[in-house]
Amino acid sequence: MEHPNAEIATRAWQAVANSDVDALNELWAPGIVWHVTANNPWYGDHVGPEAILDYLAAVGEAGDAYDARIVDVLVSNHRVLIVTNVTARRQGQQVETQQCMLARIEDAKIAEVWTLALEPAVLLGFWESPIAKQAG
Repeated sequence: MEHPNAEIATRAWQAVANSDVDALNELWAPGIVWHVTANNPWYGDHVGPEAILDYLAAVGEAGDAYDARIVDVLVSNHRVLIVTNVTARRQGQQVETQQCMLARIEDAKIAEVWTLALEPAVLLGFWESPIAKQAG
């Protein structure tokens, strides 16, 4: 049987991939905070569902393709860690790397998320350009 927090995180992952705002509103706490920790155009805290949706849309619009696939889901009673393989393309460049997303679960909702690039310099070089900075 799957841990309930793993199910919450997986459902949220699928909702983001499918742009399912209704599902995200069910899974995200109203005051959710998304911490972007890598030095990139979107670095910092995005507070509330609307700000997070804007952030996710900006990332999607800044590149030609962005695909993140789940490798592992590690879970406890209060947190979920998702390890992903990321492949992204933009302006003739392609990057492949791994990223982690740590989510804090509170009252069966995602209250906080931290994105953690395992190779932050690789992603900075990829996103660093006038186009990406205008999108952020």
